Amino acid sequence: MGNTSRVQYIATGIFVCLVIMASLYIEQSFLGAFVWGIILSITAFPLYQVLRQRGCGNMVASLIISVGIFALLAVPLVAMVAKAVGDLPSLYDWARSASQTGIAVPRQVEDLPGAGSKIVPLWRKYLSDPDELRNWLGTLSHTFATTDGKTLTHRLMEIAETFMIAVLSVYFFLVSAESLIGDIRAVGKKFLGRRATDAIDNIVGSVRGTVAGLVLVGMGEGAIIGIGYFVAGTPHPALFMLATAIVSIVPFCGPVILALAAATTFAASGGTSALIVGLVGGIAYFFGDHFVRPKLISGNTKIPFLAVLTAILGGLHACGLLGLFIGPAVIAVAFSLWRSAVADSRADCAAP
Repeated sequence: MGNTSRVQYIATGIFVCLVIMASLYIEQSFLGAFVWGIILSITAFPLYQVLRQRGCGNMVASLIISVGIFALLAVPLVAMVAKAVGDLPSLYDWARSASQTGIAVPRQVEDLPGAGSKIVPLWRKYLSDPDELRNWLGTLSHTFATTDGKTLTHRLMEIAETFMIAVLSVYFFLVSAESLIGDIRAVGKKFLGRRATDAIDNIVGSVRGTVAGLVLVGMGEGAIIGIGYFVAGTPHPALFMLATAIVSIVPFCGPVILALAAATTFAASGGTSALIVGLVGGIAYFFGDHFVRPKLISGNTKIPFLAVLTAILGGLHACGLLGLFIGPAVIAVAFSLWRSAVADSRADCAAP
């Protein structure tokens, strides 16, 4: 009897593993979309609860949030992309003209005290010389054509498909939220015991904090700095605004675009305009990256910001964009289990 039960237990475990592996294989094309749906659902769940408390039905509340997420993310992005695409023809004409005649040294660069004498010769060698400039542009075009350029349309279709599946999954996750939460807690308790509650709470807190700290702060920084672009007269301000908002999602990467925008503004409009761009961007990044972002990311889980920051960057290296949110969630669980183990150990030591 014992041997039969053991064989059944092993066979059941193997069967369950095979079913899970087969399911993951079948759904592999949409796993990223489902993970994004989970992240968005966790972030929007407090709003779902508010709508439910105010009398909205389950399906109505889920539909409102799904449509709201689509509008919040898609409409501004499409508008910014459309404005940026509108700037591309003039940018292309400028690049074509520059490849034929070179880029003359701006007067502002020549008038730079001290640094001008060092920058001007390099500018004339690599940018004012049409042959050298065409060589640079040819290398860039070849790189684009042999890598992402060939699959750009395909990649855009994949992104659109992932976004639509993610938004659709938010609706179904929220519709089934009550039963899903109960199931997750029950399974977690079976394998982790009482530690499951802390682990789940830390995952939820880390996801919400990371979304707020990365996405909302990054987009906010991009919007504020974008206003500076328009005020200072930066060339192609919508294109720079879009690039700044996207890149600012990753900590400490936004200043790269800011520096490029400031240099472009300086070459086009002079030092005063470039100073405006630099001041607006510097203030936005100083307060956003040093005060707002750490508070939002680590505040919900009480995890040191350094641990969260390295988890964000490490997750980005390991899993791409999704790693920005998966990394902090994993570290949050690790800290939760560590604290539970420490608490149990101290309780055992204190017991008579």
